[in-house]
Order: sequence, then C-alpha cells, then structure tokens
Amino acid sequence: MKILGVSSYHHDSAAVSLKNGFIEGASHEERFSRVKFDNRFPKNTVEWLRDTYDDWEFAAFYEKETYSQFKSDIRKYTTAKPVLVDHHESHAMSSIILTDWTECAIMVVDTVGGKFSTSLGAYRNGKIEWIKRFRYPNSLGLFYSSATRLLGFEPLVDECKIMSAAAYGEPKWEALIKDKILHYEDGDYQLLHNLTRGVGSGALDWDIAASVQRTIENILVNLADWLYRETGYDKLAYSGGVALNCVANSKIARYCTYNQIAIQPAAGDAGCALGAAALISRPLMQTPFLGYESTNYVSAEEAARRIIDGEIVAVIQGRAEFGPRALGNRSWLCTPTQDNINKLNDMKKRGKDSWRPYAPIVQKEEADRFFHIHHPNEHMMFTADIIDGNFKTHDSSARVQLVTGTSNAYLWKVLEYTRQYGWPVLINTSLNARGKPIVNSLQDMNEIQLYN
Repeated sequence: MKILGVSSYHHDSAAVSLKNGFIEGASHEERFSRVKFDNRFPKNTVEWLRDTYDDWEFAAFYEKETYSQFKSDIRKYTTAKPVLVDHHESHAMSSIILTDWTECAIMVVDTVGGKFSTSLGAYRNGKIEWIKRFRYPNSLGLFYSSATRLLGFEPLVDECKIMSAAAYGEPKWEALIKDKILHYEDGDYQLLHNLTRGVGSGALDWDIAASVQRTIENILVNLADWLYRETGYDKLAYSGGVALNCVANSKIARYCTYNQIAIQPAAGDAGCALGAAALISRPLMQTPFLGYESTNYVSAEEAARRIIDGEIVAVIQGRAEFGPRALGNRSWLCTPTQDNINKLNDMKKRGKDSWRPYAPIVQKEEADRFFHIHHPNEHMMFTADIIDGNFKTHDSSARVQLVTGTSNAYLWKVLEYTRQYGWPVLINTSLNARGKPIVNSLQDMNEIQLYN
C-alpha cells in the first residue's frame, strides 16, 4: 500500500511517503522552497517524493477546516484518494511509530488541533482511545506563544528562545501565573483568560521567561503523572509542538514513573504528515534521516582534522533530517571553544540573542563521562546535566545528542577521530543562514556568507 501524508496551511508544511510499512522519504517544504516556516501546500516535497518513489493510492490529511482546500490542491499532483484523519491522533501516531509498542500512554500538547489543544489517552489493540481532552482556547501552546510575543519574540517561531532564556532568570512570577493566569492541579489545568489575541508585545525579561517555563514544566509533569496513574502504562508516546520543549521533556523523564518515553523529532505539525499516513498503515521509524540526499564530499577524517585545527566545518552528508533540528547531516561542527562560539554568533548573526547556548554531540559510549543523562536520546529531545569536560553553559545543562555507529555512522567517525585528539564533545548547530531554513542541498550553501 502506497500512502502520502501531508501537513499544510498552518506553519509547518511537509509531506511523507510510505510504502508497505516502510518510510520512503519525508521533508519539510521549507527545505525545498527556501522559505522558512513555509505554510503553503508542499508541492515541491510532493513532487520530489512522487518523482523519486512513484504515485500513491491514498493521500492522508489531518485538518477538517482546510480539508476541502487540500482535496483541491492534491488533485494537481497525484491520483491518490484523499483521506481525512484526526489531528491529535496523527500527532500521537507519529511518536508511537518510533517504537514497536502495542500498548502505551499517549499525550499530545500543542496550540490547537481541530477543537483540542491537549489530549491524554492510551494506545492499545492498534487503536487510540482518549481519556481526557482540553478544548481550545484552553491551550498550553497558546499560553507559551502569548508569552513569546510578550517577551519580544515571534510566536510559533521563537518559542525555543523562551526556553533558553529561562535559564538566566528566577521563576519569581510562577505563583502569580498560577493564581491569576493559568491554574493547574492534579490532571487538570485552566487558562483563566482568553489569550487568542495575546497579551501584547514587549521586551525580554529573564524572570518572566523562567516563570513561564517553570509553569509549563509543572503542568506537563502533572499531566503525565496523572496519565500514568490512569493507564498503568510505563511507556509514554508524546508529541505536539509543545513536545519540542526539551527542558520540560527532561522533567517528565526525571520526575514521572515512565520507563520509556518516545518523542517524535518532528514533534510539530510536520510530524502530523507522517502520523496521518501511519494511521492508515503503521510503519517503524528507524531514522530521522529521510529527506533529500546531497553531499559536499568531506570525509569524516578530513572533517575531524579541520575541526581539530580550529575550523568550523560545514557538513552536508547523505539524507537530510526530518524535523527542525540538525542531527549531523546538515550541520556546522566545531570544538566548543569561546573563539568558535564567537565565530558562530557572527556567522548566524545572533547579535542580541548571543546568550543562546549551542548544543553538544558526543558518542553514546562516552556520554557518561561528561553528562548526567536522564533519558538517552539521539534526536536532541531531552537535556542532560553537564558534569565534566570543556563544554559549558550558563546553567550547566545542555540539549545533548548521543551518537552511535548506527544512528549516524559519519558523525560517530568524526567524533572518534576528534576524541583521540582531546575533543570528545563537539558543538553541532544547524547549517543555515539567518532567516533561512537548514540547507537541503549543496546548492543552498550560496545563501551562507562565511566568516573571515
């Protein structure tokens, strides 16, 4: 069975091709269009998938309000029969397929999907059963995006900056938020104001960021713990845009009773393209490297030599990552020195937000020497505590990527070389120019102005 899954019209357009339980390819539309956060119908991605893997029998979509537009657009590119599925079920399935689980708890938290913003339930016997759902605008995603605008950033774009900024502040407004804005208790939360129009825009305040982040962490731990007690399952599949908050994810891993947690690396609506198709025929997602294939022909040994010599090395290697984070196939790699951090800030034109930390990568077998890992992960979906080595951040935590020979053989070889010369931990950051998506192909490198 051939199935196309599509995400479109909101903020995270993407398309995915499945065949007989195998994921053939997946990509965000922005990687082809070069328009960051492209929300248009993913015609370039659909054409790439169709021309590479042939046409489909079914085309799955997850949003009732724009389904008629989807049916009109999809006819231009395929003879596949359109199929409508549930938004939050698509999110849930996108994380379930990271596993071979037949039973688990499921949690979806985003801004809005259909009528809902949060859905808690269970997956059993091949079916999703919702136990408790929260209707929009009673939305944690809406709360966080409103705070993003309040702190001077762009909502649905810069939420990651609030998560990072929280490390520099104290959550001194947490009690006020709980009392006046977002109340929560066992297995429940309630926004006390309608935030659909936001709360205005302002400037960055470290303490407000810390208070917003702490509130989200507490509520998510609360919901996940309640769901564990309701279902009795010690495995959790978690997705939705809020699941990209790796700091909060780590609190769930640390303070809840789940033995295993699966979080889709494309946890936002792009992942719904995969989840929508998977609702028709469940595959197993074994790798996030599902995108367009390209290379800049830099061997692992050469990359390592240049990194050891102090260079910041661009890597375009194999298939691009599906998800918003570079995992080593479309990355800048370098040693974690202050000189390199300054160069990266110049290259990425960070300017006012140069306080944002960069993410480390390390071989999985070496990780325990340098990090206290609360939940092992190869997709940068959790944070770890820094315990040793030359990698430093403001709060001694980091969104670490664990690398194995099977998760990314090229990256593992680079680390194997650099480790032998005293650099077991490197910086890995996305290969892109400011305001542009991560590069898709070698040709996209013309967008990037290299430092002198």
